[in-house]
Amino acid sequence: MTSDPIEQVGRGLRLVSSLYGVLMIIIGIAALALPVVSTFATVLVIGIVMIAGGIVGLIATFTERKSGGVWLNALWSIMALGLGIWIVAQPGIGAVSLTMLVGAVLVARGITGIVLAFDSRYGSSRFWLGLGGLLSLLLGGLVLFNLMEMAGLTLGTIVGVDFLVTGVSLIIASMMGRRSAD
Repeated sequence: MTSDPIEQVGRGLRLVSSLYGVLMIIIGIAALALPVVSTFATVLVIGIVMIAGGIVGLIATFTERKSGGVWLNALWSIMALGLGIWIVAQPGIGAVSLTMLVGAVLVARGITGIVLAFDSRYGSSRFWLGLGGLLSLLLGGLVLFNLMEMAGLTLGTIVGVDFLVTGVSLIIASMMGRRSAD
């Protein structure tokens, strides 16, 4: 057994990363099993974060008056605070609004990918840019054209997949770290 403190810290971080990865996988599976519940939880977390951001923004705006744009900062903070309160008070409407935002982002990303696929500077990756763009465009259209049906499932499913992928990635990274340390 070595007494190198850096190696010991690395071993501890790999263990924590592995445990965190397992926890993320469990939460991801739960979110995929109960997408409506995870959508509701995601909407509430986003609302609470916006409320906190609005409060912190207002405090920062009025404690740091030296910088320009005090009123613009105050306006943005009040808007974030109000929107956060609205999302928490109306989580169903918040889920529809956030799902619409996800759909719009997917459509915009899809259009961008398709446009970039016609740019010869991207060489052989043009096919993949176009394919990714087409899939994003189709997925965004599916979300937007079925908004009311998708609102209860989309955010929870995306969060579940993200947690699952992140958990697997953390476990793989911690295992790879073990191999390179040995």
